Amino acid sequence: MTTLHVWMTSEHIATITESRGKMRLAHVPGAAPLGVPLISVAMPMASETYHDKVVRPFFHGLLPEGPARQTIAYDFNLDERDDVGLLAVLGRDCAGALMVLPAGQLPPDGDDNPPEALDDTLIEQRIRNLPVYPLGVTGKVRASLPGVQPKLLLWSVEGRWFTPDATHPSTHIIKPGIAGLPGSVINEAFCLNLAARAGLSAATTSVTQFGGIEVLVSERYDRHVDDSGATIRLQQEDACQALSVLTYLPKHKYQAYGGPNLAGVAAVLTNWGGSLEDLLRYITFSVMVGNADLHGKNISFLHDAGRTISLAPMYDVMSTTHYNGADGGRHVNTELGLFIAGQVDILHVTTEDLVAEAGRWGMRTTRATRTISELSDAVLAAIDWTVDLFDGAIPAALVERIVARTTSFART
Repeated sequence: MTTLHVWMTSEHIATITESRGKMRLAHVPGAAPLGVPLISVAMPMASETYHDKVVRPFFHGLLPEGPARQTIAYDFNLDERDDVGLLAVLGRDCAGALMVLPAGQLPPDGDDNPPEALDDTLIEQRIRNLPVYPLGVTGKVRASLPGVQPKLLLWSVEGRWFTPDATHPSTHIIKPGIAGLPGSVINEAFCLNLAARAGLSAATTSVTQFGGIEVLVSERYDRHVDDSGATIRLQQEDACQALSVLTYLPKHKYQAYGGPNLAGVAAVLTNWGGSLEDLLRYITFSVMVGNADLHGKNISFLHDAGRTISLAPMYDVMSTTHYNGADGGRHVNTELGLFIAGQVDILHVTTEDLVAEAGRWGMRTTRATRTISELSDAVLAAIDWTVDLFDGAIPAALVERIVARTTSFART
């Protein structure tokens, strides 16, 4: 039997065991009041043991996906299906506030060794090496983050970059462009900054270059560096974890392949004190900018103090419909990752569809309609400012497409 300990803020809060291919989790008595979603809304604090059906989807959901998972498993001489083995080597720097360590191994209790400082040349080298060292994971760097797109995890303080280590968990995600999608970095940066300017909560993102490689720099919303320079971890989980959807294949995060649906996401928010209006704004903005790739792992929840959660800031948002095959370029599927009132194609979603979907969650028609129209006005008002932010780097066709789509949802 394999045993792992789950830690939060240097406190042992739960124990994971695996026997005969089945995972179980038992909370440490007194780690939190009964009923508090300390780890996950799917596993509130309880005296009973949780079984594989809910334990595995949550902890599997902390691990990398696709080729990154395969490469890391190979490097550590593990079977790529071995969730527990991968957690044992990667679990000290996960999404959220948890550390998952082998039994008997303790979290670091000091900051005796300074982190490794990185200059632009070293960062460029690590970006180029992502196919070989996904997430920057080596024998020294042990970190995990879900997702298929290549990315590098770094720790930053006062504008300087460092290698994340046991006492300095990653604070930033560095994402190079997506192969076959020219301008994907500027596309995503534009969409997320537009969301923030329009009043939505969105991950803080910018565009920079390391040795001529253009990358998106995204501040982790589940990390906070305090005045002393210490990194504070904040607990979060994505919709697949919260709804116990096991994503053995990356496509399983999409509704068409058994992934979550919006009614399930809305139910989590309703049951745990979150805002349905925030969810509607999130979904509506994605439709306005043409982001068909909103799926169960691109919506997350932040755990607040006590028994409540809130919708996490937007992340991984870009206009996928911008890549429509024009001029011989790649055509990206317009099928929605999360269906809207039965509508499966983002290009066909209307205000009526959004209002109908919100009605399924329990929102009144007048409230939903007002939320959509107010967001439309806010996005249109924010467009020019956001375009100027990027000094003319935003393709005119992308701006025109978003303006046209957003206008169709504006108050009439």
